[in-house]
Amino acid sequence: MNKLGRFETVSESEEVCVRLDELKVGINDVKNHIIRVNDAHKIDYIVNKTCDHAGGRLIVKGEQAVCPMHDWRLNLNTLQYNSSHVCKEQVPFRMSEQGEVFIEDANKSLKNPFQSEKKGAVSLRWLNHAAVFIECNGTSIITDPWLFGPAFMTGWWLAAPSPQESVELLKKADYVYISHNHPDHLHAETLALLPRDITIITPKFRSGSSEKFLRNLGFTQVKALNFLDIFELTPGFQVSLLKSGDFRDDSGLYVCANGHELLLTVDSNFLNAHELPKNVDLLMTSFAGGASGFPLCYEGYTEEEKVAVLKRNRNAIKSNVLKYVQETTPRYYMPYAGMFSEYAERDKYIKDLNLKNTFGDYEKILGRLSVTTLRPDSAKVIEFRDGDLTSKAVETTYLDKEDCTYYINKFKEEFQYDPGAIVDYLKSSGFRGKQILQIIPTDDLHQEIVGKIIYADFYHDVYKVIDKEDLVAKVEGYKVMQLRIRAEVIMCVIENYLPWEDLSIGFQMRASRFPNEYESDFWYHFTNNYIAKEHFRYTSYCGACTIVNQNPVWVKDKQPLQYTP
Repeated sequence: MNKLGRFETVSESEEVCVRLDELKVGINDVKNHIIRVNDAHKIDYIVNKTCDHAGGRLIVKGEQAVCPMHDWRLNLNTLQYNSSHVCKEQVPFRMSEQGEVFIEDANKSLKNPFQSEKKGAVSLRWLNHAAVFIECNGTSIITDPWLFGPAFMTGWWLAAPSPQESVELLKKADYVYISHNHPDHLHAETLALLPRDITIITPKFRSGSSEKFLRNLGFTQVKALNFLDIFELTPGFQVSLLKSGDFRDDSGLYVCANGHELLLTVDSNFLNAHELPKNVDLLMTSFAGGASGFPLCYEGYTEEEKVAVLKRNRNAIKSNVLKYVQETTPRYYMPYAGMFSEYAERDKYIKDLNLKNTFGDYEKILGRLSVTTLRPDSAKVIEFRDGDLTSKAVETTYLDKEDCTYYINKFKEEFQYDPGAIVDYLKSSGFRGKQILQIIPTDDLHQEIVGKIIYADFYHDVYKVIDKEDLVAKVEGYKVMQLRIRAEVIMCVIENYLPWEDLSIGFQMRASRFPNEYESDFWYHFTNNYIAKEHFRYTSYCGACTIVNQNPVWVKDKQPLQYTP
């Protein structure tokens, strides 16, 4: 694997001209920009209307600008989002003597200076979820292989079995790409089939999260690559990693194979701030939604409110995909990285309500843009040759459907509930704040209490075992949270120092809280600080989406977004 160099940035910029005497004092909404003029009729600032979270278009509403994708709100007085540390960068401008304001309106994209003309072939086979096998000139790479078994501590299962040949292709691959450390992408059980000296490509995150995790699994040839560097796996076969544009440890994969460009965005929001290659041959993005425990795992909301939030989230995913299509202008689009199900019988409530976007949704949307949508089919091999695409069916047999009961019972055998261990764990957490936590160990359905309840007051350093009668729901001046968690799952988290967000993502808990709002300090600490360092997920600048999404005022007062492409 040789480093060739880096992407070039292509800027297609033009100057937009407005007259200062046509602007009013205060906030001016001008095409792609927001301009604030002070009482002296001078310009305080100019910013563009691109949301810095997921690239949505900001809409001016009074003293703030709102992004309809995830409800991020830009304070137009401070230029901060959601009262966080995230600030909007100002756009440079120049003034003429005649009072004209010239604003640079730049549209940036990436260009691979090492791309060859389209000749020869590259083949691609989607295997399951985010696992894709790509082969070019006798060299192959497999992405994010999750081929069997559960993820998120038995909360997620593959929606359909993988082909039996997927295991053979996994072992055949010369390289493995791991986008980030979520267990549906870095799946230890699947990776256990690989030799420990296989070359694994993963991003060079500042935290080192994926690299540390892989090395802890015993892999010796982990290559942590800098973003936007272009590497040659073999002549004619190039790859590069792009950073998710938000504050999470996540990435996307760019492939240039015999001149054909493929872009896999995985779960990334606002990939590389939407500075992406243009006119790619194939774009692949996540599409389904439903990868969050909110609101289904939280009390304090009606079923109608929960359904409305879920619908809004699905529409945000569609908007995100549409933005990627507009930025990359692909010939073909394939949805992937969303093929999971909550099909353990104990999670029937979640499965029934947690609807996902479908392939058909995107065929309708992208058909209007003359983009051909390819349905992921593990029984087909796609081949690009000389700019043309062909698809051929391959004879396929499938692995057996997972036995959920077997895995769940094994989990229960391995992780026995130990209240003393939980008390010791919480005492050593280093978390401080006016937060009361009560851990209630339950059965599969979060109903029957199966062990001693743990009480933690992080302000007075009180950690103890209590009876059911001693539970508290409300204490003035405190945030109070009761978590009903499956007993074996909380022990798995405690013993392995896993991120607590996995309890929610995996639908393993039910939460009630006072006040009914997101406990951002608590969840950040137990997801990113008090963990084994290979499990790091996101920086302290992230989380604004979750804060907004779980704001009860927003949930109750806002209608679900109507998707309009």
